[in-house]
Amino acid sequence: MNRDRRARGMMMPHPMHIHGQPFQIVKREVLPGFQQGYASLNEGFITSGWRDTVLVMPGEKVTLLKPFEDYEGLFLYHCHNMEHEDLDMMRNFQVRA
Repeated sequence: MNRDRRARGMMMPHPMHIHGQPFQIVKREVLPGFQQGYASLNEGFITSGWRDTVLVMPGEKVTLLKPFEDYEGLFLYHCHNMEHEDLDMMRNFQVRA
């Protein structure tokens, strides 16, 4: 895949989903240079309560709290924009005790 196409894909919002138990959004951070556009959107975000998907904006870092109760193994996370599968936005992460 060419680099320009990959860069364009990164500049769109990503509804990120983690399979398994729900999570809570702990913190959202926006990189310098992205704050102006973000300011008009972030007041509409619902960050309280338990979630299974979080909308991550370009230039944003989201910190999550997710319990893993008596489970070890692989969990899947992915972007719900299906065209992003080719951009490696569907991966596993390992949970260990």
